[in-house]
Amino acid sequence: MSEIIDYNYKIIVIDSDCATYYSPTTCDFYINLDEPLRNVYKLNVIATLLNIPNNSSLNTPLNSIYVNLNNINRLIGKNKTLVNDTSYNINAFDSIIIDSTIPIDSGNTTINNDFHSSDTIHYLNPIESQVARFNIKLYDKNNVIINKNAINRFILKIGVYYNNKKVLRA
Repeated sequence: MSEIIDYNYKIIVIDSDCATYYSPTTCDFYINLDEPLRNVYKLNVIATLLNIPNNSSLNTPLNSIYVNLNNINRLIGKNKTLVNDTSYNINAFDSIIIDSTIPIDSGNTTINNDFHSSDTIHYLNPIESQVARFNIKLYDKNNVIINKNAINRFILKIGVYYNNKKVLRA
């Protein structure tokens, strides 16, 4: 008897403008899916976009903004404290590095990280039995949750691989 598994793929856009915030002052928010996905085994980052005011403290070339998605840690960043020069890890799902900016006349800057490589694929081990919500936290390079007024909008576009049904055949 062999097992045939039916795999599905959905593209999900997480937009901070459509999210529910845990706090009105920080970039700590979530989106609920209309229909839960079962047996999620792989995530693929397709694109991340960040729109920030030109006068934002985050608007520094090569500045890193870390994205925490459902506490999945696939990226480790290093940072040093300014006080005693000790280093520590920053664990996150992904990061946005301000390296290519598109200035907008309205006094804002949009950062676009568009991905086209297998480096953006993350296999979940163990498989998530059910995903009904995506929780997002945005951290600065010092591992501090970013204030909501430092960002105008954040968009994360991910591909989700999941398995909603199993079919057994002889």
